[in-house]
Amino acid sequence: MPIYKPEEYDAVLARIKQGVREQDIPMNPVLSEEQVRSFEQKHQITLPEGYRRFLLEVGGGCYMFDDYPSYQLLPLEADRPAENYAAPFPFTEYVIEGDEPLSDEFWEQVQRGTLELIDIGCGQTFQLIITGPCRGEVWSLCEMGTQPCCQRQDFLGWFERWLTDGDNVDYYAEFPY
Repeated sequence: MPIYKPEEYDAVLARIKQGVREQDIPMNPVLSEEQVRSFEQKHQITLPEGYRRFLLEVGGGCYMFDDYPSYQLLPLEADRPAENYAAPFPFTEYVIEGDEPLSDEFWEQVQRGTLELIDIGCGQTFQLIITGPCRGEVWSLCEMGTQPCCQRQDFLGWFERWLTDGDNVDYYAEFPY
């Protein structure tokens, strides 16, 4: 599923809501415009529109993998380090540091301008890029590097793909190693 255009959001959100209902996925309550705006003002950012609409219309988080109940789409209010939200995300292509874990400097760079969506353990997370040229895309971050989910996806495409493929989702199937 691709990066959707704003004119596609209504249809995509309708499919997501239908999928959530059909699969009986318990969602956290939707957020109010005031809650989202307060978060944005506090951190001096504007959330990508697809993610923003998801929070306002679908829900503020959920558990994503049946086999791993601790894996959850984090609520916006989650206690997260936020000192780098407004800093520009510095990458446009994947970056692999090598066989050694990321240096502290590189780790700090890959977290600039991102919002953690889900921590899947073993040093791996999915991050929503909220600043820079890849704003709106979901990237994977691990101790060896960072890469976009392939095919490149925005939040709505990333979530819809999970709804379609469930626990068997392969966000890297098209990645050109």
